[in-house]
Amino acid sequence: MADMAFTCASCGAQLEYAPGTKAMKCPYCGHENPIAASPWSAVAEIDYATGLAEAERSAATETVPVITCKRCAAAFQLDPAIQASRCPFCGTPIVLESRAVTHLRPGAVLPFGFDAKAARSKYEAWLSGLWFAPNDVKRLAKTDNGFIGMYVPYWTYDAATTSDYTGQRGVTYTRVVQDGDKTRTETEIRWTPCSGTVSRDFDDVLVVASQSLPQAYLDRLEPWDLTELAGYDPNYLRGFGAQTYQLGLADGFEAAKQKMDGVIRRDVCDDIGGDRQTIASLRTAYDAVTFKHVLLPVWLNSFRYGGKGYSFVINGRTGKVQGQRPWSWVKIGLAVLAALVAVVVFSMLYGKH
Repeated sequence: MADMAFTCASCGAQLEYAPGTKAMKCPYCGHENPIAASPWSAVAEIDYATGLAEAERSAATETVPVITCKRCAAAFQLDPAIQASRCPFCGTPIVLESRAVTHLRPGAVLPFGFDAKAARSKYEAWLSGLWFAPNDVKRLAKTDNGFIGMYVPYWTYDAATTSDYTGQRGVTYTRVVQDGDKTRTETEIRWTPCSGTVSRDFDDVLVVASQSLPQAYLDRLEPWDLTELAGYDPNYLRGFGAQTYQLGLADGFEAAKQKMDGVIRRDVCDDIGGDRQTIASLRTAYDAVTFKHVLLPVWLNSFRYGGKGYSFVINGRTGKVQGQRPWSWVKIGLAVLAALVAVVVFSMLYGKH
């Protein structure tokens, strides 16, 4: 049965979100319904410091039908308008059987900036630039229609940190050494113990809550224009998929701490000063911790080649592409052979001069 809240007032078809706009659009007659503005600034930060259980209880939840891939365990929603026959994460054929899942309701969404046609163009351009890719893989890109726009779940964390440290400051100096009739200079480091405290406020430390895609590829899709986040509205999901988070709130905060730790250590080294620094101990207190659950737009494509799955991800705002790729060992072998021939020819021509 059609959802009347998403029904076109002109022709009765189901409306879909139009990427790059703030409107729902009918794919048949072009009629548009504007999406009511819900500014990101109005999205409340949820207190984490009061305790994980209380934080989760205070957050809004929703129950949604999700499909679970039996191969990669990805759990995701698909809009009824999407006729998917394979998992958008690993390419495995799927049976569209859904089950109800209750999870923390997203607080904000970053809408898609371009449509599937534009995603295909960016994908083909990326593939055409790959050296030593099999030719049939590039042909596959031109015939495959499996692009799915998927909202990927992320956590963001804010925290006020105070870090106490101990360490050593190293200052380099040179000294003159007499070696018989000759002299030489040597560079040495003078170490002195030190300790101190550094503070830093973190805002929107981003942690991907999906484990169905290679983390390195998702990380390389950054940065995201989080200033354009809109308050969560199901209208933005019409015509797209949305994945359920696989990394929980507590584990997400541990991952955020690791990101913060790298910045804190740089602050400590700056505070120590000198030419070299070592950190012997570091203890950080996290205060005023809050979190948000957000959905970010990613175009997905995956296929199986030579019995192996390959996944591609495209930033749904910037068009940046990251992905796995197969290699053509024939092309690599020919390139190596050509290089060896070039070396031999060069040696024959110039080796005797």
